[in-house]
Amino acid sequence: MKIKQYFALLLIPFLYACSSSRDNSYDDIFAKDTHGLDLLTGQFSQNIDQIWGVNELLVASRKDYVKYTDSYYTRSHISFEEGQINVETLADTSRLHTAIVHILLMGSDARGIDLFASGDVPISSRPFLVGQVVDNFNQPIRDIATASSFADYLIQNKLRTRSLSNGRKVQYVTIAMIANHVSVRARKYLPYIRQAARRYDIDESLILGIMQTESSFNPYAISYANAMGLMQVVPHTAGRDVFKMKGRSGQPNKSYLFDPEKNIDAGVSYLWLLRNEYLAGIIDPISMRYAMISSYNSGAGAVLRVFHSDKYEAINQINRLQPEQVYRILTTNHPSSQARNYLLKVNKAQRSYRSAR
Repeated sequence: MKIKQYFALLLIPFLYACSSSRDNSYDDIFAKDTHGLDLLTGQFSQNIDQIWGVNELLVASRKDYVKYTDSYYTRSHISFEEGQINVETLADTSRLHTAIVHILLMGSDARGIDLFASGDVPISSRPFLVGQVVDNFNQPIRDIATASSFADYLIQNKLRTRSLSNGRKVQYVTIAMIANHVSVRARKYLPYIRQAARRYDIDESLILGIMQTESSFNPYAISYANAMGLMQVVPHTAGRDVFKMKGRSGQPNKSYLFDPEKNIDAGVSYLWLLRNEYLAGIIDPISMRYAMISSYNSGAGAVLRVFHSDKYEAINQINRLQPEQVYRILTTNHPSSQARNYLLKVNKAQRSYRSAR
């Protein structure tokens, strides 16, 4: 995922989005800023530009894990959506070998990991990618010996090169993840999902559908809107309201939201608030579900305004409609194309988890 936007170290470790205008009558304080932010040029992007050249900036996002090493001369990229790992270097193959081993054996704990600094992520005794990637013998990769042997194989048999616009040569390898890698990741979080589902009376399939759409079960997920973790919770909006609901002051920090159990609890708490406070009054459970899904992305205020400028009249309008009409309106009339597509994606993902039960 190459992007031309620039990222400032002043904003690291996370990216802060501009606050959008809010209508308090709709509780839009709980909305995400889905428009992102034009960020200032910073040292991070300058490093990449100077070393890799223009249009080569590659950064971590919701469904992409990206880590630079060797003073930014080597980088590893996992596309959790496409199911592909790319490891590339401007240095020698020994550095490529090291990066391959580290990416295959990285852990799942994103706390304390700065994705915008150069340096290897520690090798874990419980690698996150176990079960999602296999070696050239179709075996799981659990330890340094196996990972090192596979790295040797890749460099000897799968090494490729490409030229950058600045004339430098990149050596790289591509590793395909297994076909059902998304399901493997989802299963890692089922205990936390089931716990939160029972606690807040939210359907497990809905939680899974939102998690897949938000992060593709990437525990390192971040976004331009400063949303963090598996369920992409924004600390200063959703996180603050969740803390208030729990009788806590302030807002969750990075460490809190990169703890999978706490992140899932916070995201499902958000859904509870949407159903029981911000969207309260919608009678049909299916219409409520559609409104909740759309609101998780764009905020309850934006969803209700699709139907009427007055909150209570909007709810009345929804109650006069059949669920399929609510769905059609939200997927065609919502002013945000992202919100329209979001409901389509989550609804499709949720159906797949329901059918798999």
